[in-house]
Amino acid sequence: MRSQRFFITLAFSFSLLAGRAQTAQFDITYNSVPPALVTAFDDADDIWSQLLMSSVPIKVNVSFYPLGANALGITFPNGRRDFPSAPYADTWYASALANSIAGVELNPGENDIDIFFSNGANWYTDTSGTPGAGQHDFVSVALHELGHGLGFVGLSKKVGNEGSFGLLQMADFFPLTTSFPWPELDTLPGIFDRFLSDQQDGPLAMMPNPSTLLGSAMTGNTLYFNGPIVMAMNGGQAPRIYAPGAFALGSSCVHLNESTYPVGNPNELMTPFSSAGSVNHDPGLICLWMLRDIGWNLAPGVGVDEVPPTASFSVFPNPADDVITLTAPERMQNEHLALLDAHGHIIRVVPSTNTMDVGDLAPGAYVLRVIGSAQHVRFIKA
Repeated sequence: MRSQRFFITLAFSFSLLAGRAQTAQFDITYNSVPPALVTAFDDADDIWSQLLMSSVPIKVNVSFYPLGANALGITFPNGRRDFPSAPYADTWYASALANSIAGVELNPGENDIDIFFSNGANWYTDTSGTPGAGQHDFVSVALHELGHGLGFVGLSKKVGNEGSFGLLQMADFFPLTTSFPWPELDTLPGIFDRFLSDQQDGPLAMMPNPSTLLGSAMTGNTLYFNGPIVMAMNGGQAPRIYAPGAFALGSSCVHLNESTYPVGNPNELMTPFSSAGSVNHDPGLICLWMLRDIGWNLAPGVGVDEVPPTASFSVFPNPADDVITLTAPERMQNEHLALLDAHGHIIRVVPSTNTMDVGDLAPGAYVLRVIGSAQHVRFIKA
C-alpha cells in the first residue's frame, strides 16, 4: 500500500553545459538539520554529482521544517529566463541548469535550490538502504527532491477549471518562503512544461494560457513528456506524466505517473508518492533522458552503458577513420539507429544502411543503438 505522504515540489527551470566540462559539484547549507540527515543528504548529492556535468557549483539550502501530515519534502528551485545562450526564449530554467548552460553563475549571492524536509517524518537516516517498518529512506527522498531542484518540474497551476503556466505565487505555499526573491513569472512556462503533451489536444505550451483547455489537459490523465531524446531511447514511447482528475499543486504535471512506474520499477524515483520501507538510490534512465531533453549534459557513459552490450550486429573497422560498415541480420534492414556520443547525446538518427560516413565525427567513443531496442554497439572514431 502506497503511503499518502507525497512529494510537493515547485520550480522554475534547467541547464546545458558550457565551458570546461566536469561533473557537478554541490555547495550545501544546512539549517537546523540533524547530523544524521546531513550525512544522508551528502550521500544523495554525491549520487547526482556523478551523473551530471556542470562547471558551476550548485548551491542548495536545506531546512528541517514542520510540513504537516502529507508532505515529506518541498522544493523550490531558483530560476532564470532569457539569459545568454538560453536554448528557448520566454522560458524559465532552474538556475542550476541555467548556470550550467551559460557556464557562469547567473545568480551570485542566491541559492539555486531551497529544500524543506519534514521534521515530523519517521526518517531512516543510514545510507545502507535497509529502513525499518514505517520508516522513510531519507537518501531516496533527498534524491527525489534534488531531481526537482535540478529541473524535473514545471510551473503548472489550476484554479477552478482554468489551468495556467507561470501564475504561481509565493503565497500559494504559505507559510513557506524562499531564501531568494520570488520572480515575476509573467505567465511563462518552464522548460519542462514545453515538452508536456496531452494525448488528444497536443502540446500544453501551445494552448491558450490561462485557459480551460489547459486546465482540462492538466487533469485528463493522458499527459506525456514528448522529449525527443527520451522517446528515441525509450523505444519511441513518451513517458507518462502524473495528471489525475483532481489537480494537486506541486504534485500534478511534475512527476512520472505513479501507476505506470510503481514501486519496484527502476524509474519509480520521480513518481509522486513514497512508501515507507521503499528504497531507490537511482534516478532511473527515464529521468536521466528527460533531463537530457531539458538541457542537462550527462557524465560520460551515463545513460549509455547501463544497457548490456549485444552481439546482434557489429561495425568494422573499429576503430574507424572515415566510413564504417554494418553487419546485421536481415530483419534489421528497415530499422533506424541513433548515433550517440560518450555523454549520451544523440548526434543524429540514421537508417540501418550497410555503410555510414563518420569522417565528420571528432575522435572518441560512440554508440550506435537500434531505436526501440536495447541493441547497440560501441565503436571508436580514430
